[in-house]
Amino acid sequence: MGAKTPYAVGLAGERSYQAQIAAVGVGEAVVLVHEPDNPYDERAIAATCHGDTIGYVPRDSWLTAALLDEVKGCSATIKRLQRGSEGITGVTLQVRLDGKPIGERDYAPA
Repeated sequence: MGAKTPYAVGLAGERSYQAQIAAVGVGEAVVLVHEPDNPYDERAIAATCHGDTIGYVPRDSWLTAALLDEVKGCSATIKRLQRGSEGITGVTLQVRLDGKPIGERDYAPA
């Protein structure tokens, strides 16, 4: 995986963040942050836009390993917002591995 190559990464948990997702658009910057005190997953990586959580990187994603185990940095933008059959809008990010490692934040429930 090259540093400048963009990769599409779908998020998990969007059902809980529909109001926040409704306020974002394609192309907007997304910040990924590790939540080590997350009670559901100590390796949780939240995707935030405008300071609000819009979902999480799936725990079994290659991106989780790259960011936490290999301590790589990344930049991300919203690549696609797609409304599913249940009326839930899903989010796909465009991610490039580069820059400084991601930061951490305290877990805050939805």
